Parts: sequence; C-alpha cells; structure tokens
Amino acid sequence: MAHPFEQVKSEGGVTEWRHAGNGLTVLTAPTPVAPVVAFGIVYRVGSRHELPGHTGATHILEHLMFKGTERFNRDKGTEAARELHRVGASFNATTWLDRTNYYEILPADQLPLAVDIESDRMRGALVRDTDLESERMVVLNELDAGENDSFDLLMKSSFALAYLEHPYRHPTIGWRNDVERMSGDVLRGFYDTYYHPDNATVIVVGDIDDAAALDHVERGFGSIEQAPGPAPGVTIREPEQRGERRFDIHRAGELGNIALSWHIPQGLHEDLPALSTLTQILGDGVTSRLYQRLVETNRCLGVHAFAMELHDPGLFQVFAAVSPGVSHREVEDAIRAEVAGLVKTLPDKDEMARALAQTRTDLAFHHESPGQILGGLTEAVAMGDWRRFVRELELVQSVGVEDLQRVAESYLSDHNLTVGWFVPENGAA
Repeated sequence: MAHPFEQVKSEGGVTEWRHAGNGLTVLTAPTPVAPVVAFGIVYRVGSRHELPGHTGATHILEHLMFKGTERFNRDKGTEAARELHRVGASFNATTWLDRTNYYEILPADQLPLAVDIESDRMRGALVRDTDLESERMVVLNELDAGENDSFDLLMKSSFALAYLEHPYRHPTIGWRNDVERMSGDVLRGFYDTYYHPDNATVIVVGDIDDAAALDHVERGFGSIEQAPGPAPGVTIREPEQRGERRFDIHRAGELGNIALSWHIPQGLHEDLPALSTLTQILGDGVTSRLYQRLVETNRCLGVHAFAMELHDPGLFQVFAAVSPGVSHREVEDAIRAEVAGLVKTLPDKDEMARALAQTRTDLAFHHESPGQILGGLTEAVAMGDWRRFVRELELVQSVGVEDLQRVAESYLSDHNLTVGWFVPENGAA
C-alpha cells in the first residue's frame, strides 16, 4: 500500500521518516540477523516535564497504560500481556528523566500485533480511577523498597541537591506525598497532553524491510490525529553551581556508600565522548584507577563511574561501596586525589588504548541484536538526535588524551561537586 511518509534522513543503516498527516516520526533499521522484530515507541515526556506537586505522574501513567485500552482489556479477554505472551513476545515499558518508552520483541510475522497494541495505547488508554488505586499501592511499595536501598537513596539525594531548580532534581518515581495524592484527572490530563503522534517516535528494528514496516505503521497510526497544539517544553535551566555541596544520610544498613557528582553538559555536547572515555579510565573495570586504588587494596567492595547522557545537562558520577572498618573520609579523599590526578597528568598510551578498546567492545555489544539497537536508538531519541547512537564509535575514536585532561579540568572541579555519604547506623565515618 502507498504510505504518506516522507524520508527525512538516513545514516548508519537507520532511516528517519515523518508522517505527512500527523507528524509521527518513524525510524526503520532492517537487521535480518534472525526472524525477529523489535518494535518500540518513545514518547518525549519524562519526569523532567512534571510540575511540582505532580511528580511521579509519568511513571504512574506508564503503569496504567498496561491496565487496558479500548481494544485490549480484561473485560474483553484481550489483555495486551495475554496476547503478547501467546505469540512468545517479550515486552515492557520504562520511564526516565527525558522519555517514556514501550517495546515488544517478537517474531517478525507478529509485528502487526505490536503495532495494534501501541497504536491503541496512544489514544485509547482507559486510565481508570479504579486501576489508579491498585497501581498507587504498587508504586508506594517501590518507594518503600528504595528507602531501604543505599544506592537509591544516594542517587535520589544527589540529584535533589545537585539540581536546585531544574526538574531533574525530582525522582522519576515521584515524591511520596505527590504519589499519595495523585488524581486520575491529573493523569488523564497528562495523557492528553503528551500521548500524541507528533510527540512520539516509532522504532522498527529487525527482519523487515522499510516498505513493509511503514505499511504496518500506517495501518495502525495513520488515522490518529496530531495534538491540538505543541506539547509544553522545559525552559528551566539549572544555574551554575558555585560551591561544593554535601549531605549525609544516617540509616540502618550493612555497608557505607559514597557518591560524588559533578555537573556536565547535555548528552549531545561535543565533550560527552571524552567524558564517557574518562569513566573507563577512572572507574569502569578492573584496570581502572579507582578499582586499583580502592578495590584491590580492600578499601572498597566496588567502585563505578559513569557520565549521564541526557537531554539537558547531566552529571558525571562516581559511586563507591566502602569496606567495613574503612572510613568514608579515606575513600572520598582517594577518589578526589585520582580526579585531581587526571587534571595534572595525561593518561599514558597503554591506559588510553585499554580505555578505547573497552569502549569499542561495549559499543559493539550495543549493536549486536535488534533489541539492543532499539534500546540505543531509544536513548538517543530522548537525548534529541537518534544519530548520536549510530555515531558513537566514530565520536569515541576521535577522543585524544588532551581531550581527557581538558574535560577533567573543565568539569571535575570542587566548586562543581556534590558529595553524599550513606553512613550505616553505628558505622564509622
């Protein structure tokens, strides 16, 4: 059948299309490695779009999307989960700071089922008050579990203190008071604001050609009208941090933990590949500096570093699990000394080669299967440009040792730092 999609651009085996009628964006990536298709839809709405008092709306709404639509619901015996299990599909949804996504990985000849479910979910979700009450309890139980997880507590508190104005400061799951008071009217309003074709990107990866994929998408989504107006954007910008911030959490627990967080630019910024490479050298893997200094010497049970690639400016974070009997101060001082060393001393050729080799291996894994390609494209769409995913290797290979020193000096400074300690009660700090 003829389809009203206009080709926008193509790169790295991925093609972008735009529906002429309703503005839906579609990415196709034929990958005939197995008779499987990964189908996903990314809505450009995450917790950063929530207003104070309504935090957690994106996440609760994602839960309710599985409670029934006009065509797929319990009353008709056509629950989406049942239909997908019947054909051997795996499926899920996730909510994050910048986006909400739904996906199915299923036999290629069952793609029409995934399209039917997601197109009905876009404008036909029931969003019932009775379902809200049951899902509210599920989310509150998730909140309780997070309160007993030192990593979750440190992550949530780090964001809440590092960001004073930008909505990244709110946890995706929401603040408890907001979740307890969330109304069906608020969620239905949120749904009607953001769940429209012109605020979404459909992604089709796997054993199917472009024409067939677009035909299926047109049958499911082509008749859905675009939103009556543009979805609200986020205009708040976090002011520059001008001094170190600190917090301590004293709670029952077995182990101490430390988090250090520095502000860095948005995911599409030219410095992110260097910052990501820096995480390999600093704290990713057994050859990293922090692993050698802290884990090999039994001062920490584990240490990790990562650079968050987000739509808006994110964080470069180091997390360390402190060994029993070791002080938080000793571990923090060691981490800060290694960070300072990155500014003063260039990595040698062997260290740089190891970091780039590990990064290339990680990136190759991201492109290994339709599901992994779908996941990578999803996060790149959320950042603002799907081409970020297909250019990953090229961008990393362009990083030089001088770039690592430059970004360390530019961003990993004390005045740009937020430090958090989780101190188990009766534990030494």
